[in-house]
Amino acid sequence: MKIADIDAAGPDGLAPVLHASLKRLGELGREGAVALKRLVDDGDAEFEEAAAWIADIADGKVDD
Repeated sequence: MKIADIDAAGPDGLAPVLHASLKRLGELGREGAVALKRLVDDGDAEFEEAAAWIADIADGKVDD
């Protein structure tokens, strides 16, 4: 998926891209976290909500 396609993508299209991206950032460790942090603005409500959902998924709190 190209970045230009993200705005039109639905959940089933975005989820695999996010999953692969998060796994790769995890492999990169702190370097990956720092690169992501450079893109995140303080007070970015959409990012904060997404991060909360990801934390819930990691904690096993989201079911189908």
